[in-house]
Amino acid sequence: MSLRHTPLSFHLPHKKGWGWALLILLLAVGCTPEDIGPQNSDISRNDNANLSTSAYARMLEIPHLDASHPFITHTTTYNGRETVTYSFEYDEALHHSRWVAFQWYDVVNEKHWFRSNWYNTSWGGDPFQADPKLDAGICPDRSYFTGSGGVRGHICASEDRVYSREANEQTFYYSNMSPMDYDFNGGFWMDLEIAVRDTWAYKATFCDTLYVVKGGTIREGEYRISNNGRLPIPKHYFMALLCRKSGTYKAVGFWVEHKPTTTSTIADCAVSIDQLEQLTGIDFFCNLPDKIEDAVESTCYPAVWGLR
Repeated sequence: MSLRHTPLSFHLPHKKGWGWALLILLLAVGCTPEDIGPQNSDISRNDNANLSTSAYARMLEIPHLDASHPFITHTTTYNGRETVTYSFEYDEALHHSRWVAFQWYDVVNEKHWFRSNWYNTSWGGDPFQADPKLDAGICPDRSYFTGSGGVRGHICASEDRVYSREANEQTFYYSNMSPMDYDFNGGFWMDLEIAVRDTWAYKATFCDTLYVVKGGTIREGEYRISNNGRLPIPKHYFMALLCRKSGTYKAVGFWVEHKPTTTSTIADCAVSIDQLEQLTGIDFFCNLPDKIEDAVESTCYPAVWGLR
């Protein structure tokens, strides 16, 4: 399901019973953005796609953009071609990303850099730095986290971008940081990141491309102000995953309470993308054709993802 926006952006298609739902599911199994046919066909219709002329904005992992916030993409040149590290939408007033989005596929699965290299004095020691694409005073620096009550937690994990030194360096921009509880960052959140990386992203038998959106909740009522009064500390963190395998799609979301310890399992935190959209106010995977988007976002089968 797509979240409603103004008519300028799109309107919401209506579902019409089980027969319609079955047709949508069949279409989701057989269609890809590359082979869905003429742009005026019902299959390829997409009323809530991003209207930006930026090619980055039309990538499948990018949620529906809010024109009131900057949209930024970081890239590298790897093996002679441009490779996207991650994209994000930034709340300048709160000094925190609304979400961070990126892809997993064969190239970015490569490992040629180690995070521990940064702490060799020959590399300068501390890799954390202001985002060069954000104006001074907009992007936080180390002082924002000092006394905040939270550590500098990666949204796009450092270990998710080790195919090159430059890509890993970009994950240390403060625009990609969130003030996380120390035990949460090194505990449940890390466990979920490892599951994404080792169970789904690295398994060619599972997916050709994994589209990932991650973030902390910073809309009204979903955060508290840090101890030093400079940053929002999210009450929850989320992930939205879209798996593409041989032209078929499946999706799952995760909604995780931000606290030091939990008795919840990863499966306990699994929700449909439709549910996650209601919880976050973010329209995920809007660049999919509407019928495919409706089908994959309305269902949640943890067992398909190996979760019990």
